[in-house]
Amino acid sequence: MPDLQETEQLSELYRLYGIAAHNCCNIEYRIVYLLLGPKWKQTAGLTPEKVTEVYDKFQSVPLGTLLNEYKQHFDFTEKQIDLMKDVLEKRNYLTHRFFGEYGKKMHDPAIQKQMVAELKKLIIVFQSVSRSLDAGAWK
Repeated sequence: MPDLQETEQLSELYRLYGIAAHNCCNIEYRIVYLLLGPKWKQTAGLTPEKVTEVYDKFQSVPLGTLLNEYKQHFDFTEKQIDLMKDVLEKRNYLTHRFFGEYGKKMHDPAIQKQMVAELKKLIIVFQSVSRSLDAGAWK
C-alpha cells in the first residue's frame, strides 16, 4: 500500500489528532494535581523527597487508575461517574484504535473528512472535561 499523500485535509486531521491527545493529557494532569493534596495528607513524615515521589508516581499512572483514585477521595453523582467512564472509553479509543478503525480507507478523502469530524467532536468533549477539572471552575 502506498504512503498517504500529504494534503491540506490530512494535515488538518493530524493537527486535530494532536489537539485531542493534548486535551486528554490535560485531563490527566489536572486529576493528578487534584489528587496530590489528599495523597500528601495520607503520607506520614512528608518530606520534599516524598512530595516529589508522590507526584512522580501519579505522573506515570494511566487515566483509568487516576479516575479510580479520584473517586476514592471525592464524592460524585452517578452522572459524573458515567461521564468519567465515557471519557476513559473515548481516550482509549483515540489512543489505541482511532487510526486502526479506518486503516486502508484513510486514502479516501471522504474518510479523512469523516475522521476530521470525529476528532472535532472528541476535542469538544475532552476540552469540556478538562476545563471542568480546573480549580478556577469551582469558584
